[in-house]
Amino acid sequence: MNLLVQSKSDLPDQNTVIIVMIIVGIVFYFIPSIIALVRMKKNLLAIIALNFFLGWSLIGWVVSLVWSLSSDSKPQPIIVNQQAPKTKEDNIDKLTKLKKLLDDGVITQDEFNQQKGAILKN
Repeated sequence: MNLLVQSKSDLPDQNTVIIVMIIVGIVFYFIPSIIALVRMKKNLLAIIALNFFLGWSLIGWVVSLVWSLSSDSKPQPIIVNQQAPKTKEDNIDKLTKLKKLLDDGVITQDEFNQQKGAILKN
């Protein structure tokens, strides 16, 4: 019979229980903000603001939770491939160099004709 009746000193104080419940409620309310902070989200302040101002509605809380759990998009590298347009002067320079190689005997007439054809096609 003594087991059913506990002394008042064994029970936690009612104020302590209320304070613990409030702290647990606040932590639960700000779970999306805590997750965003731990994950170092790019839009941390926006997630905290959404959680703080609209977290009381279930939709605002869920949106801030999903936003904090989503991954940040990584910037895509932009590769610019610029080639200077070939001018006739470039082709003339190439042909002049090629002719000099032919005259010096570095390349044969057939090699000269193949390279000249390739240059003129471009």
